[in-house]
Amino acid sequence: MARRSDHTRPELTQLALESARKIIAKEGITALSGRKVTARMGYTIGTLYQLFDDMDDLVERVNAQTLAMLFEHCQQGARHDGVAQQLKALGILFGEFVKEHPNEWDAIMSYRYKDDHTTSEEYHREILRLFGLMEDATRQFYGDGEQEDHAADMAMLWASLTGILGVAFSERQVGGSLEQMLEHLIAMYLKARS
Repeated sequence: MARRSDHTRPELTQLALESARKIIAKEGITALSGRKVTARMGYTIGTLYQLFDDMDDLVERVNAQTLAMLFEHCQQGARHDGVAQQLKALGILFGEFVKEHPNEWDAIMSYRYKDDHTTSEEYHREILRLFGLMEDATRQFYGDGEQEDHAADMAMLWASLTGILGVAFSERQVGGSLEQMLEHLIAMYLKARS
């Protein structure tokens, strides 16, 4: 077992986050426990609760890192010409990431925080960065004073996209391929904004 002095607090925090991510990636969010994380780290359970408020805090921080990875992956989508092409590229990249990291994505979508849990600034910031990719692609449709409408539309696109991914990667396969559903969603959005 490692001694407490073997790592600094920031190193321990990163070690815990990496350990939790590996467990989630391999076994899924339902397999995550404090004991598994600390066993992988080589520390006692008490160490974990010196680093995080509770499991909700740990999971949210892992999920924020996943969102940061998703942002990095999707940034390539902003390099396409035309709104439809940019949005479709973002959707395809989003889908690629979800397919490559299904358990990490499931942790974002299915983990249930306690009722009194407050979302952290870090997690909120990562969501806004993802929304920002879509906002940049669609900015030309919104004038001064329409920031709230723009943000609401991007939240709706985000929700629609996550739903499409859930359907596209399920065994049911209703609604066509991911590309077909993305094209339909984008066409509906563009028609609404024209």
